[in-house]
Amino acid sequence: MDLHTHTIASGHAYSTLQENIAAAREKGLQFLGLSEHGPAVAGGPDRLYFLNYKIIPRQYGELKLYCGAEANITDYEGHLDLDNFVLERLDYCIASMHTMIVTPGSARENTMASIHAMENPYVKILGHPDDSRYPLDYEELVRAAAKLQVALEVNNSSLHPLSARQGANENQWILLQYCMRFGVSVILGTDSHFSSAVGDFTQADQLLKELDFPQELVINRDPGRIGEVVNRRS
Repeated sequence: MDLHTHTIASGHAYSTLQENIAAAREKGLQFLGLSEHGPAVAGGPDRLYFLNYKIIPRQYGELKLYCGAEANITDYEGHLDLDNFVLERLDYCIASMHTMIVTPGSARENTMASIHAMENPYVKILGHPDDSRYPLDYEELVRAAAKLQVALEVNNSSLHPLSARQGANENQWILLQYCMRFGVSVILGTDSHFSSAVGDFTQADQLLKELDFPQELVINRDPGRIGEVVNRRS
């Protein structure tokens, strides 16, 4: 599964939904997630875009499509740029911090913003908690994710040499160490903004191998675990 992907609707990605679907089927994925940026991102879709997901077919041969969002955490209280009326109609929600939306704070402020966002019952995944511009208390974050049953993302795009995020390799290493210590599962996401990146977890896989990270703690490895990260009604 790859549940963190973007299309031209996000305003700064370059492939269509049909192109992403074709790429996912070519890669042999069973589940593809559409997770456009929330409306706080310049050029991104508004509320109506997400409310109209109902018109999109969800089955493409062996591939099932889930329609969600990457909502923006907008403050240190963990508020999101999509309200619950929209969120309850999505298949799932990723919550993430982006520098164009919320100014990076202290490790305490960033950690509490993330935890408060995870307390939203519609948030299934915390996106790219790996940027040194947003320092985090990883032990506290992992403990909270376990309690709230939210998956922490290992973001493949963050590990790309051209990524704007800083210190992702070192930060993901620390995050994964705590996940192993406490038996907390993670989910890999490509954060693809072009169709060729859909389903390509090359950098993330390499990091997991270096750590000898337990396969049973990687949600992507087991299609039966899809229900942990999408709404039950899906």
